[in-house]
Amino acid sequence: MNRQERLRFCKACKHQKFDTHKGIICSLTNAPAEFQVACTTYSEDPELKHKVEMEAIRNQLYTQEADKGKRFINHLLDGIFAYIFMFFLAIIVGVIVAIVNPEAVNSFENNIGFSYFMIFFSFFIYYLVMEATTGRTLGKMITRTKVIDENGNKPDFSTILIRSFCRLVPFNALSFLFAERGWHDAWSKTRVVESK
Repeated sequence: MNRQERLRFCKACKHQKFDTHKGIICSLTNAPAEFQVACTTYSEDPELKHKVEMEAIRNQLYTQEADKGKRFINHLLDGIFAYIFMFFLAIIVGVIVAIVNPEAVNSFENNIGFSYFMIFFSFFIYYLVMEATTGRTLGKMITRTKVIDENGNKPDFSTILIRSFCRLVPFNALSFLFAERGWHDAWSKTRVVESK
């Protein structure tokens, strides 16, 4: 049994401690574990075991993380779908305004502030509804990727709400060029992984 195989046990044992030079060692012997088949003093700590299991799940999920190429394709496809959604939303709003107050329709035609509001609102709603309900946008469905939280689960609504708000931050889309994770992933503690 090698050191890595022994560490699977040591990380979940009540007798483990950390040494800055040696790493995880046994607090009973003050040395790294040396057992070959089983440790006679092994005493499982349920909390530590849970942490080890969650770390293994995270490591497995993160090895399946979507690459930047797929993320870029997601961004392009979702931009197209969000603009299509905005077009239909604008038609619906226009019809409602025309029915309720026909005089107000003319005031929206050249209103740049309203145009920007519609763009941001449409993108926000598109991402919020799609990811909150399915964990995926239409772009992610095409590229076979999905959003997960840091425990590998489908994110809850509040996490997706934060993720969607973060997308409105200027230069968020460019954040992938300067960091391993984009801002909306890092700030909402989410990841995009391959979906089998």
